[in-house]
Amino acid sequence: MPYVNVRISADGNTAAQKLRVIERITQVLVEELGKNPATTFVVIDEVPTDNWGSNGTSVIEQRKKTAAAAAPVKKPAAKAQKSPVKRGPAQK
Repeated sequence: MPYVNVRISADGNTAAQKLRVIERITQVLVEELGKNPATTFVVIDEVPTDNWGSNGTSVIEQRKKTAAAAAPVKKPAAKAQKSPVKRGPAQK
């Protein structure tokens, strides 16, 4: 009776995506280990990104830093240049 626990970050994974993960993990156990799919259990735990961390900080904070670093640098707007005023011949 295999039991597989999958922990993933809660990033808007759809029910269809999670079902496919369950199906594929079950199939691997059937093909590679000869396990009975009827007695194979796959549990997916979704963890909020602010509850998951590495390197001393949460995933949500790491993603904020990555997004800020990838954001395009805003250049100051160029000042509009005035066209030189053309004057006709001097009048008497």
